[in-house]
Amino acid sequence: MRSRKLLLINKFYHDTGPAGGVGRYLVQEEEDLTARGWEVIPFAMADGDARPSRWDKYFVRARDYSRPRLGGGALNDALSLIWNREAAEKLEALIRETRPDVAHLHNIYHHLSPSILPVLQRHGIPVVMTLHDLRLLCPAIHMLRRGEICERCKGGKLHNAVTGKCVKDSRPASLLAAVETWHQRTRGLYPDTVSRFLCPSAFLRDKYIAWGYPEAQLTHLPNFVDLDVWHPDRLPSAPARDAYLYFGRISKEKGLRTLLDAHKLWEDGYDAGRVATPPLELLIAGTGPCDGNMRARHAQLGLKTASILGALDLSGLRQALARSRFTVLPSECYENGPMAALESLAVGRPLVGSDLGGIPETVIPGRTGLVVPPGDPDALLAGLLKALEFPDSLERDARSWAEAHASRTGHMDRLERILGDLIEG
Repeated sequence: MRSRKLLLINKFYHDTGPAGGVGRYLVQEEEDLTARGWEVIPFAMADGDARPSRWDKYFVRARDYSRPRLGGGALNDALSLIWNREAAEKLEALIRETRPDVAHLHNIYHHLSPSILPVLQRHGIPVVMTLHDLRLLCPAIHMLRRGEICERCKGGKLHNAVTGKCVKDSRPASLLAAVETWHQRTRGLYPDTVSRFLCPSAFLRDKYIAWGYPEAQLTHLPNFVDLDVWHPDRLPSAPARDAYLYFGRISKEKGLRTLLDAHKLWEDGYDAGRVATPPLELLIAGTGPCDGNMRARHAQLGLKTASILGALDLSGLRQALARSRFTVLPSECYENGPMAALESLAVGRPLVGSDLGGIPETVIPGRTGLVVPPGDPDALLAGLLKALEFPDSLERDARSWAEAHASRTGHMDRLERILGDLIEG
């Protein structure tokens, strides 16, 4: 009996830099399904970090959409963002050579585009797609407008993204994103082609249903962590548990300004005698587009007990976690199934998270952490002070929750069943 063939499609074929958590998932999915006897055939963009593959001759030319640009080639890039002919042609050739049984799509918009969907449909290949964000609903991805939650584009009112300059604070960039969303939506490209959408949070599934996606095509499949890599026993010994930690992307929607303001309230409150407990040291680990703004705000506030660590490797992150009493995720956008939350709980660190999006699905109050209102420094400070009272039992509860709900093996078992059912169906 021949091995089953999976066409694994994502704009990045690596787990570095902008590939982020989706890239890590992709690498782990390929490892696990290969170990289970599948033949995994990648299709991606040929950027500088792409992993070597016998199929990389079919990879698509890399394009940079990180910032709006004018001049030579800009029009072609814009048209390729909506409909990438090269991606369709190369996928056609790859399919003819490999004859895959099923396809699993991740983030294909912009760099690959929905041009590949009719190719898959024409060859009768069943398609599973993991929805890592709200991009198929919101041109700006995060459903944010000037820092506030926004759902004005619901019902096809995509002009709101343009008038609000929701993408990169640029009307041309917002217009291009709105046209991209309008095009795929009016043609029904995704719901008519994808057999099953996988949603890492129940929140995301409900949001897609509320915006008109067919409920029967949406399946809640939570994210996972490698419980051996993220294990309390892997943390080094620390001289003191004198800190709390944010780790993740440094970007506006993550609520880091609110976090710095809350920590300043803690410092000032303690100095003035309004807060009885001296502040733990705030550790911030990560990198991203708002790194400079965050550092400027840190300096402006004159924080004495907050350290910006930058990007950390796994060893450095474990050291920061070892010092931490708990972690904090103060996001002000609709998070999906944030990996930082799962990784924190897996190493036995309770979470103080925003009561927004998919974050509350990982928090059992009094067992794995607590939730606070987003965007409110005073409320966040109250949550931080309450977290100081967490008993040691929460560390065991956090780990137990991760073992029960975020197992890599359990996730891959479910994914393999979904893929197998589509092949047989």
